[in-house]
Amino acid sequence: MGDFKVMGLLKTGSTHCSSPSEISEKHCPICGNPNRCGKKEVINGIELNRCWCAYETFPKAIFEIVPDALNGKSCICQQCLYQFKQDNHDRLKLRKIISEFVNTWQNDPTTSWTQIYTIGETLLEWKTQNNINGLWDITPIMMTATIDDAIGQGLKMIHLFSCLAGIDIISLGLMQSKETIIERCQKQHADFLGMTILQFDTESVLNTIIPKIPEKMCVLVGGPIFKTIPKKELHEKKYVPFNNICDYLTFLLNLEWKES
Repeated sequence: MGDFKVMGLLKTGSTHCSSPSEISEKHCPICGNPNRCGKKEVINGIELNRCWCAYETFPKAIFEIVPDALNGKSCICQQCLYQFKQDNHDRLKLRKIISEFVNTWQNDPTTSWTQIYTIGETLLEWKTQNNINGLWDITPIMMTATIDDAIGQGLKMIHLFSCLAGIDIISLGLMQSKETIIERCQKQHADFLGMTILQFDTESVLNTIIPKIPEKMCVLVGGPIFKTIPKKELHEKKYVPFNNICDYLTFLLNLEWKES
């Protein structure tokens, strides 16, 4: 699966505005701006004897986004620290809401497609209003298509909940040929290929697509046919199969992703 890992802690990522050679000890290794390290904190007009960082807590995960060449050599600035904490707080809220949805759906499998989709729309609206990016610091990209599904209800559901989780979608559309899917995957370098399958014989077409797309591209496939396939056989597939949207969201919640 390339740089995709399931289970474990989420890796965070960052874009750095300066290279390690351009950063001095007076500049933040994340953003490149002055870090104010050593400047005494002033509270209510009173100058304290210690640097501002002495009054803060730094999560261990923030040091993972510092270049190796600068780790321990240059202090992180206050703005990056606060932004990191806010982003992770928002991410934890989103993770909790998605987890609660999955647990509710599992306890009531009779919920209709329309009800699930409506809940998903409500959650996505909440995420947008609160300016929350997604479950990961770096946004994954997923290309989607169907081979034997002319209606696309399953793909529509995948699009909605992928956006909720924080995945950008490149939609190729319904009833695409294997040649088109292969060509687009080779050109656009997405992180995921997401598809739905309705018929058993379509799996053979999928198996001819997988060897011809980029090796690091993780193939995710959903459809009712997987309910009838023994779990042992599912584990041997060259793609990740899902019975329903609950399985898909559980996969995303346990997905550790980092930029290669």
